[in-house]
Amino acid sequence: MSLTALASTPLFQVDPAILPWKDRIRISYERAKAISRLYDLDMNDVLTVSPKYWAFQRDPIHAMDGAAGTLLTIHYNLCLGTISMFPEGKAELVKKLLAFEISGQYCLTELGHGLDAIHLETTATLLETGELEINTPTEAAAKFMPPTTPSGIPCVAVVFARLIVNGVDKGIKPILVPLHDGREMYPGVTSKALSPRGGAQPVEHALTYFKRVRVAGNSLLGKIDDKALDPKTAFTHNIFRVVVGTLSMGALALSALRISTYVAGTYSMRRIVNDSVTHQPKPIIAFSTQRIPVLTALAQIFVLEAFCDQMYEVFVTSQDIQEKHFIAAVFKTTVCSHAFEVFSALGDRCGAQGLFGVNQISVLHQNVRGASIAEGDIPAISIRFAIDLIMGRVSPSPSRDPEGILFQHESSILAELRQIVRSAGKARAHSREAINTLILPRCQELICAVGDRLAVEAARQCNVDPLAIDLYIASVVKEDGAWFSENAGLSQGTQRKMEREAVEALYPRLQSLLDKLEIAEYVTAPIVSDERWKCHIRGLRSFEGRKDTAYAAVEARL
Repeated sequence: MSLTALASTPLFQVDPAILPWKDRIRISYERAKAISRLYDLDMNDVLTVSPKYWAFQRDPIHAMDGAAGTLLTIHYNLCLGTISMFPEGKAELVKKLLAFEISGQYCLTELGHGLDAIHLETTATLLETGELEINTPTEAAAKFMPPTTPSGIPCVAVVFARLIVNGVDKGIKPILVPLHDGREMYPGVTSKALSPRGGAQPVEHALTYFKRVRVAGNSLLGKIDDKALDPKTAFTHNIFRVVVGTLSMGALALSALRISTYVAGTYSMRRIVNDSVTHQPKPIIAFSTQRIPVLTALAQIFVLEAFCDQMYEVFVTSQDIQEKHFIAAVFKTTVCSHAFEVFSALGDRCGAQGLFGVNQISVLHQNVRGASIAEGDIPAISIRFAIDLIMGRVSPSPSRDPEGILFQHESSILAELRQIVRSAGKARAHSREAINTLILPRCQELICAVGDRLAVEAARQCNVDPLAIDLYIASVVKEDGAWFSENAGLSQGTQRKMEREAVEALYPRLQSLLDKLEIAEYVTAPIVSDERWKCHIRGLRSFEGRKDTAYAAVEARL
C-alpha cells in the first residue's frame, strides 16, 4: 500500500474529534504504527538522515494527524536517532523500536530547564553494583512534555541525566530507561498527564518523575568519562538529534501549509455569493481579498519547497555541527514565520468554517505552533544564530545575486545590527541593555531576511515558476515595506503593484496550481466539495422534536 492510499483508508479519514479522549490517543498510536510499517526504515536511514528518512519526515501524512507525527518524530529522530549514535549491544531493542513494537521517548528538557537544558537536575548515580540509579531531585527537575503515560504498547525513553560517579559530576549523559509495559508504569517511574493543548490534535503530554529507578550499567549511551570532549561540547554532541529535528519541524510546517492552502483555495472556488452590483452568483475567489492570500500562500509553498530540498542537501553534506544547526535554524524560522501569517489569513478567509477543527486549518495552525517550539524555540534559535551572524561566527552561503533587493535587505539589516553592537561596545556601561533592547527584538527579522534570500535563490536554481518567485518577493517586500521604500526606491504604490501584477498573472492558473500541490489525498476537510459536505452533515448528531409533542408556551414572569 502507498502512503497516499493509506491516507485514504478509514483509519485516517475518520474525524478523531468525534471519539472519546482515550480513543483519540489510541488512534494516533495506530496511525503512527501504520506509517512506520509502510516506510520500513532501518538504522542506517535514521543515523544518516538518508533520502528515504527525509521523505518520511516530509510526508504530509504527518500533518494529517499532528499527534501521530509527533510520536513518530520523537520515536525515530530523537530516541532511535540518539541510540544509533551509540548502538553497541542494543540490537534487540533497536529491532523492536524499528518495528514500533516498543514506543521510544526522549526526556531531555525539564519543567525548570527548557532552553537552558544544560543545567538540568535529573541525576544518574553509579552504584557499587554497576547499576545506575535515576532520581528526580526537585519538582523543577520533572521531565516536561514527552507523552510517557501508558499507551497500549511498552515504552522506553532516552533520559538525559547528570552522571554521578563517586560523588563527582561527570556531565549530562543519555541513558535508556524503560518507563512502562503499555498498561502500567514501572516501579519508581511516575507520569502525570498534562491538560490538553488547546486546538491541537491530542498528544498526552506529561510530567515524568524518577524515584530510585535502577537500570543496568550498559543502559548508559556512550562512555562514563569522555576526556576528548569538554562538557559543553559533549552535551551538544549527545543532543545532536535535536538539530535534525529543527530541520524536520520546518518540513512539517511546509506540509501543513500545503494542506491548508488546498483547503482554503478549493473552498474559495466553490463558495458562491451574489454580487452586490450585478446580483449574479460568483465564487468568493473572484474577490481580490480572497485570491491574494491564497495565491501568496501557493507562491510561498513552491519557493519554500525548493528551499527545503536545497537545505537538506547542504545539511547532510556538511560535516560541521554548527553549520548544520545554523542551516536548520534558518530554514525552520523562515518557513514557520511565513506559515503563521498564512494560517491566520487563510483561516479568516474561510469565515466561520475556518474556526472548525474538522476543516483542518485551525488544527494545523496549532500543530505548527507546537512544532515551532519543539527542537528549538524560534525566538531562541533566532537570537543564538543572529548573534553568531553579527559576531561573524557563522555566515550564510554567498549570494548568487548581489544586486538583488533581498540580498540588499539582508546585508542592510546585518550591517545596522553590527553597528549597534560596535557602538554599544564603546559605551560598556550600557552595552548589555543595548543588546537586550536593540538587538534581540530584531534577531528573528535578520534570520528571516537570510532565509528569504536563500529561498528565492534556491527557487531560481530549481526553475520554479518566475511568477511564483515574483509573488514571493512581493510578499517579503510587503512585510518590511518601510525598508524597501527608504532603501530600495520602492514606493508604497510600486510595492502594491508588484503584488497585484503577480497575483493577476497567476490567478487564471489557480486550479492547476492547487493540483500541483499533490495533496488532495491528505485533505479530510468537508468544505472542499459538496459531496463531502453532505456526507459530513449526515454524520452530525441531530436533535428533532417529536410529532406528538405539543408546543408549550413559556409565560414571562416578573
